[in-house]
Amino acid sequence: MWRWAPPQVLGAYTRCASLRQHTCQAALHGEHVWSRRSFCRRHVNGSADESAAVVEFVARNLRSMDSLPAVTLTYAQSLDGSIAAAGNERVLISGQQSMAMTHRFRTMHDAILIGVGTLLADDPQLTARLVPGQSPLPVVLDSRLRSPVTSRLVAGAAERAAERAADGAGLVIVTTENDSCVKKQERYQALASIPGVRLLAVPERDGYASLQHALNALRKQFGCDSLMVEGGRAVIASFLTNPQLVTSFVATLSPKFLGGLGPSANLQNSRDTLLSLHDMRSCTVGEDIVVYGAPAGDGKPSTRIKAGSQQPEPAEPAAHVEHVEHVSLRSSCRMWIEAIEDECEMKVYSTSKPGQEIVALIKGQVAGAEAVPVRVHSECFTGDVLGSKRCDCGPQLHSFLHTLHNETRGVLLYIRGDEGRGIGLVDKIRAYELQEKGLDTVDANLSLGLAADLRTFEGSRKVLEGLGVRSIRLYTNNPEKVEALQPLACEVCPMNSTPNEHNMDYLLTKRNRMNHRTLLSELSADKAPAPSPLVLSEDRPF
Repeated sequence: MWRWAPPQVLGAYTRCASLRQHTCQAALHGEHVWSRRSFCRRHVNGSADESAAVVEFVARNLRSMDSLPAVTLTYAQSLDGSIAAAGNERVLISGQQSMAMTHRFRTMHDAILIGVGTLLADDPQLTARLVPGQSPLPVVLDSRLRSPVTSRLVAGAAERAAERAADGAGLVIVTTENDSCVKKQERYQALASIPGVRLLAVPERDGYASLQHALNALRKQFGCDSLMVEGGRAVIASFLTNPQLVTSFVATLSPKFLGGLGPSANLQNSRDTLLSLHDMRSCTVGEDIVVYGAPAGDGKPSTRIKAGSQQPEPAEPAAHVEHVEHVSLRSSCRMWIEAIEDECEMKVYSTSKPGQEIVALIKGQVAGAEAVPVRVHSECFTGDVLGSKRCDCGPQLHSFLHTLHNETRGVLLYIRGDEGRGIGLVDKIRAYELQEKGLDTVDANLSLGLAADLRTFEGSRKVLEGLGVRSIRLYTNNPEKVEALQPLACEVCPMNSTPNEHNMDYLLTKRNRMNHRTLLSELSADKAPAPSPLVLSEDRPF
């Protein structure tokens, strides 16, 4: 176990030397590092973007907590523990590659949180300009409402709000409630009158806005299932002393000396608990060292560590908020489906994931029925519509429609917005470009800073439960779907797809790296056709 402290962070340089030696040896012997959804090869000296492993780790943990939003605590510091230079000088601490990694984190989270001190000192925009993807909702902790109306976050709130039509929020300022200060009340009214600015008043704790109440409210009122905490010093220290609120920890260590202050300056006399990591890892990203891991106890309050103690101390339980996908029926109709040769009911559901819809195509009476044939099918424009042969999505979809044709009842759940295993069509086509260079589907995603699979299927289970289905025969090769749809899935029916010269690498990757069942599952690795060799372009390193 690794306890947070700047000197021990510096020890990552020593540990990283042995890590590089280990990964070089592993690469020579073809070894791999496995994760729950997939594994990623760790390359050295620029042969692969080492930030991909960190991104994959954070992406997996975004859904790991069962209370409060998933919180990623991330920041950069210098060798002397500074997160800012002495005085008012503004300097970039992170290198270009680790900065791009941070911007990728931003696209992965619903919201990003900073303190008002960072807003006053840096006037940041908190966008993801270095990578493709949507920027998160900015959140400022400002107990005394010192946020200037001229700041870029406040001035741009209306424009951001237009992109978030659901709640109309372009900036959330978290402050304390029941404050009788006249000047603060005046500032409250001034900020509240600005289009796109939303003020969130929460109870006070130790003179500041309660983090726990703020996280609860952000989730309930603004649908923030994931939150990235980026600074400044006081905010970082607050989360370090409240590890039960943290899901993932990522610290970037830059080879510089700044002579400023870091979070440790706020922890000198702390009697609260300090964050500790289990499964701590480190890697090089450009010229920086990145240390990352999960808090001891997976961020749950039952295993907090008291400062100066080696034993866990029971903590007060956090207010329980179910970390679930929200599903809402939006419309329904009946229509004749030519492929099924029958009239079916269609229901369209919205979910808490932006841009996602679940379309339920229902044949026959399924309420109260047992062993109902069901397929959960993620949208695939290239395979379903264009008939691309580089995947097996289209054949699986049409195969299940044929099954519905022959059955008296059944349900097809078509998940719109999950293109490319959740990365979207734009990044899917970018991944195709990398696959043409020889990367498989997993490594292509990781090279783009994306997880191998960003999908979740809890919403599909909730739709089936809402339809009154008692049990299902699930048509899939994906073990993640089987796990997510328990206990409904009483039987799993494999989907057979015919291998061809265009999808052989794709099917092998699904079998070998994602544990999917395919027609190749009966073949041993030495008998299966070899995947295409990896070809690296000199002008586009991976």
